[in-house]
This record gives sequence, C-alpha cells and structure tokens, in this order.
Amino acid sequence: MPKPNRIWLAVVIVALIAIAIDFAATILLRNPALSQAARITVALIPLPGDIVLIVLVIIGVRQLDEFQRHVQLEAVTIAFLASGVAVFVYGYLEKAHAVGQLSAGLVWAFMLVFYAIGYFVAASHYK
Repeated sequence: MPKPNRIWLAVVIVALIAIAIDFAATILLRNPALSQAARITVALIPLPGDIVLIVLVIIGVRQLDEFQRHVQLEAVTIAFLASGVAVFVYGYLEKAHAVGQLSAGLVWAFMLVFYAIGYFVAASHYK
C-alpha cells in the first residue's frame, strides 16, 4: 500500500495535470472551425485525468483514520449541499440577467470554497 504522503503528492500532481488539460480543452473549444465530432472529442479529453484524480482521492481517504474520515465526510457533505444551493441561486440570478453564464471553473470554485468552510466547521466542532 502506498504511503499517505505519496498519495496526496500524486493527487496534487494529477490535479495540476488535469487542470492544464481542462484549460487546453477550454481553449480548443473556442475554435469555431472544429467539427461537432472534434468538439465532442475535445470535451471528453479531460475525463480520464478526472477519473484518475477521483480514484487517488478515494485511496487517500481510505488511508485516513476514522476520526479524519468523519471530518472529511462532514466537510464534503457541507461542500456538496452548499455548492448545489449556490448553483441553483446562480442559475436564478442568471435568468434574472444579474450575472453572466455559469462556468465549470466557477462551480469548482464554489466546491473548493465550501469544502474549506465545511472542513473548518467540522474540525472546529471536535475541538
């Protein structure tokens, strides 16, 4: 079984690569000359890296002790629910023409911010 620090290092490395691939796909999809088949292919290019990232995070979480897993579960639950609410509210604001179109990057930002808040809430609950 890999050491926990190596797993999290792998998560960071794969995440950086996945972000670069996502960014490249976004740039490529701005090209109006791409055929529909090429656009679908480019849109799916980030998927393997994202799946590897999910697997690595699950491996890392499984190596945590029970207390750490509990804190992570609470943090992820808060992040999931708050991100859902934020996306719905953003959608309503978008329909009201109060904000621009929702992007995947903004959704990730919601999830990261709400995960950090969730982790702080969960960790402080047990102090």
